Amino acid sequence: MPVIGYIPFDAGATSAEARWVKDHFACDVAIADGLPRLNDPLTIGLPPLPIVRDAIDRLLRLDWLIAEGPAAFLWVVVLRHYGFEGGATILPYLNPRRWQDVADAVLYTRCSDSRDRVYLGSTPSARIYRRLGVAAHVGEPYGIDDSRFRPRPAAADVLQRLGIPRGRLLLFAGRAQPDKDLYALLRTALKARILFPDLQVVLATHVVDQAYVATLRREVGPGSGVHVVERPEDEDLADLYSAADVFATAATSHFETFGRALAEALACGAPAVAPSYDGFAEVLAQPGGTIVGVDVDDSGPRVREDELLRAIYEVLTAPDRVAASQISAAAHRRFGRSRTIELLAHVVTHDRAPSIDLEERADSLTLPAVWEREMQQLSALPAGAALDRVWNSHGDERGAAAWELSALDGLFVASVRRALCVDRPQPCRRQEPRDAA
Repeated sequence: MPVIGYIPFDAGATSAEARWVKDHFACDVAIADGLPRLNDPLTIGLPPLPIVRDAIDRLLRLDWLIAEGPAAFLWVVVLRHYGFEGGATILPYLNPRRWQDVADAVLYTRCSDSRDRVYLGSTPSARIYRRLGVAAHVGEPYGIDDSRFRPRPAAADVLQRLGIPRGRLLLFAGRAQPDKDLYALLRTALKARILFPDLQVVLATHVVDQAYVATLRREVGPGSGVHVVERPEDEDLADLYSAADVFATAATSHFETFGRALAEALACGAPAVAPSYDGFAEVLAQPGGTIVGVDVDDSGPRVREDELLRAIYEVLTAPDRVAASQISAAAHRRFGRSRTIELLAHVVTHDRAPSIDLEERADSLTLPAVWEREMQQLSALPAGAALDRVWNSHGDERGAAAWELSALDGLFVASVRRALCVDRPQPCRRQEPRDAA
């Protein structure tokens, strides 16, 4: 039985994704124990590399490795530094957020292998990594849960369980944090309630920034039609998707590269509306999907709230509403995990990666000049010295040089957000019903 190495996003933790790989490909999975959590931006100071080498020893003789998060690039560099000769699949999940993510990716380009795969959940995100020299493919291997997210006949019962009045349902599911721009969504949803007095607005969230939602809790009372469902049970969330008349988001986040909540909503048969931004436009390119425009100013991209309102109105009043079964069937063909996980078949077949055109990159992504100089210096250093330089600065902003680089993270994130905007020649477009498989 083949053995696949695995470094989860939370290094050393148990991993549902590793189990999915093990079950689908009938292989064994070796997860390294005791690794520093490099994807955590709060990590400060790391053990010397020779100590880490002991923790990765069991991975060095394997034929294939899967590593998650932006720091996966650095883990592959460390493994190859100590003799790993296998292929690597890197699943960053996030767009680069800081100098350290950029340095890890640039360092990886020095030791990448023709067998390697790097998967990003959207074309705009892949282009950003290509701008850094990484041969990034577009794909989301873990997709969505085929069995849970589908139309559910008794879904409306969830409203009684959660104390939500019956009526039209507008749903948002995701993190309740500033990058999700929930206040723009609520401004729009409350206007929609003037047009549809029975409209119930549900925010289902597993991660709550209490300071961010404090105003929401204070200003939006029980009679407002807005309901915050914290940490919903998995079955309740699936029922909410299936019961929703429309799923909507106003987010223009720099983090995620794949619109997972949108894909889950579509798989449950719910029409979905989102900004033309990052992976949203690609996820919604199927029956039931509607994209709306964004404006970009000094504060960054923002959804056009008038278009979002109009799109919600059109979904709720459409005389030719697309059948839930048609929306769901298309989403399952595109995003069902039983299909998408085949993107990882190379971990057992050992196929070489298809070539990538690195010229297809986000030329609108602006890197600070000091970062460009540091990237050139990393490329000029001997491989071992470059690794030491990046490893020793990971999570450590105490030195003057490290501070100068990390102090520009905010400007970089603003540039990433602009680069993730998707051009839309029309002011608003409802996707035509078609087979988007």
